[in-house]
Amino acid sequence: MKVRHSDFAETEASKRKQARQERDARRGRLGPGHASALTKELARVIRLAFEEGVTGSLWGMEGPLRAGVRADLCLQGWGWLTADLLARDLLDDALRAAGARLRPDWNEGQPEWTIEGGTLIERTRCIRCHAPLPEGHFKFCGKLCQSNHAHRLGRLKAAGEDLAVMMAVRSI
Repeated sequence: MKVRHSDFAETEASKRKQARQERDARRGRLGPGHASALTKELARVIRLAFEEGVTGSLWGMEGPLRAGVRADLCLQGWGWLTADLLARDLLDDALRAAGARLRPDWNEGQPEWTIEGGTLIERTRCIRCHAPLPEGHFKFCGKLCQSNHAHRLGRLKAAGEDLAVMMAVRSI
């Protein structure tokens, strides 16, 4: 069977339409205008935090704001997953409204990425197990911690957003 390009385009358009309908249904449960007002307020907070230097980028408040919106929705009786999906959707809209255009990749979100070149971080404990660092070690106490840390980071990088959230929650 030969698949035509137009069939693929229709399938993709259908998937996008269904995702948009699901997102709109979640927003509709907030009540008329409430989602729009909440998005505007989130965008204002994001812009203010960035302009005041509280965060280094427009993305800096994404985690705390998502957690706060999700918690408020859960306290109102929403299920965790539905509340999390709505919080994600609202923040995506708020970030666009605040002027955020290109989401940083996973590496750019790590503390090591933001450190100026040549700046040394003086560590006295292993990044992974927090044991005192032996003489001549600067980040890990040994090969086992180094390889376990690299393996965990590799799994997080390869994970999709939902799986990464689950992995992060389990590690707490």
